[in-house]
Parts: sequence; C-alpha cells; structure tokens
Amino acid sequence: MVRHSSLFSQIVGFFDRNQFARLVSEHDAERNSKGFKCWDHFVSMLFC
Repeated sequence: MVRHSSLFSQIVGFFDRNQFARLVSEHDAERNSKGFKCWDHFVSMLFC
C-alpha cells in the first residue's frame, strides 16, 4: 500500500526548520513567548 503525505505536510515541508530557527534566534523572536513556540505559531497560522 502506497502512503501519501497530506497537502498540508507538503506545504510545511517547503520551509526549512533550521533556517527558521536561525532567523528566530537572530531576531530574538521568542523573548516574550508564553505558550507557543514560534514554529508552532507559524504552522498554526499556515493551517488557518
């Protein structure tokens, strides 16, 4: 049986998590984060 990844998974796969993490640390984007990490917030916004 052939398994296919979902369209959402394919879209998220376009974004490099290492580069995203580098940009987050470069801009100190998680300094006031209380619940969600930046990656989690980004993925949830993509889903919307």
